[in-house]
Amino acid sequence: MSASPLPDPIAEIPRILKAASALGILGGAGLSAPRVLAALCNPRASNTEVSALILQEPGLAARVLKVANSAFYGRARSVNSIEGSLVVLGLDAVRGIAAAACLDRTVMRAPESALIQRTALVSHSLAVATAAEALARLRHRELSGEAFMAGLLHNLGVPIQAMLNAQGVKDLIAALSRDPGQDVRELELQHRLIGHEACATVVFESWNLPAPLIDAVAFHHHPREAPAQNRRLAWLVHAGLQVARGAGFGFPLEPLHALRDAEAMADLGISDAALDELQAALPERLAQLQAALAD
Repeated sequence: MSASPLPDPIAEIPRILKAASALGILGGAGLSAPRVLAALCNPRASNTEVSALILQEPGLAARVLKVANSAFYGRARSVNSIEGSLVVLGLDAVRGIAAAACLDRTVMRAPESALIQRTALVSHSLAVATAAEALARLRHRELSGEAFMAGLLHNLGVPIQAMLNAQGVKDLIAALSRDPGQDVRELELQHRLIGHEACATVVFESWNLPAPLIDAVAFHHHPREAPAQNRRLAWLVHAGLQVARGAGFGFPLEPLHALRDAEAMADLGISDAALDELQAALPERLAQLQAALAD
């Protein structure tokens, strides 16, 4: 009996979108956490547009102000409006805060399962986003806002992948537990899974996200394959993933080791000592962000 053919991501687009919709990740036509998240990912959005978007949802505005006044930014009740937060923190920071709050609500709508624990997924995503942004600030400040966004979104395809093939994901997790150093993409092929990067790409293209964000997520395990113009952002997410894992914020569907990629460090111009410092600081930074985002 011949093996079943490998899934073709292009042919599977309708199934991917259907699964994303069922999980609440796709978002409806009206205002919803996923749609707000997509709008916040537009790097061309102005202060006025971002402010108006956040103010349409009072709960989101309250969470943005809570984070803006939190220990994460070293502030204490000095920001009392969304407009004020944009002046004090800057557009990229406010977009990131709001996006983090939207990701939380987007993922938390998906059903809990033994395979995909929602709180672990959110925690891991926040850790990678925080690490990627911190890495960008060292040498590539112009990418810090997009690095946070890409890190935040990098695993949004995982719940979709699990819904499409739960047994395959279960087998992949078991394989990684036996040999943590295995390549995730190769394991996905072995277990006939639609790649989690491919699942995320389909959703992000439906959201009309900018190409740099899509490429950074699509190649976060293999940044060398990313288009040259967006490769550095992919390297930042990849390196942020390494920092997050090294700090103890891994995820069952990611390689469990925390090996550093010499090519990534060389491309980014970041030393091992700087990486060690960021890794040591990450648990406290993440705890501050999570405490501020908590309802």
